[in-house]
Amino acid sequence: MRIFKLLLGSVGITYLLIVASMGIAVTSSSCKKDTALPPVPKDSTDNVTSAQKAFDLLVLGKEFYMKKGLDSAGTDLTSSYSDQIYVLQKETYTTGPLVVTAGGVAYNGRWSANSDYSKLELTVTGRPDFAFYSIPWRVTSKTLTGLKMVPQATNSGSKTMELEKK
Repeated sequence: MRIFKLLLGSVGITYLLIVASMGIAVTSSSCKKDTALPPVPKDSTDNVTSAQKAFDLLVLGKEFYMKKGLDSAGTDLTSSYSDQIYVLQKETYTTGPLVVTAGGVAYNGRWSANSDYSKLELTVTGRPDFAFYSIPWRVTSKTLTGLKMVPQATNSGSKTMELEKK
């Protein structure tokens, strides 16, 4: 009988220790921050680069005119584009609709850019003179009021385009 009490006592103590350990583990884990869960997705504005913020603030949705346009031979074409207004609208930070108003008529096209906005591609149809700037451009200068660009193609001669905010 004495052996039975000793055995029951040690089993009872073991059982009590197991139950107590489980209780402590459950209680302490509910008090700790659970790091195993995936992070809460950030608001899209938290994931925006400074280049994207600047492009959004200074270019997207703004009206631009052609301050200067030279063809590959260096001929000044600026006066041919004096009645045109260009607006790059936002779809994403690197693509979107392009609206060109020429002679009072709005023409719809598309624009796309790389992530640092050193390359900008404009595509619009509807008039023969749109072919001048409906190409991939390399942005050579960005200011608070405008963009200076040359074609990405290396054999483009003196061709250049400067867009300025209205």
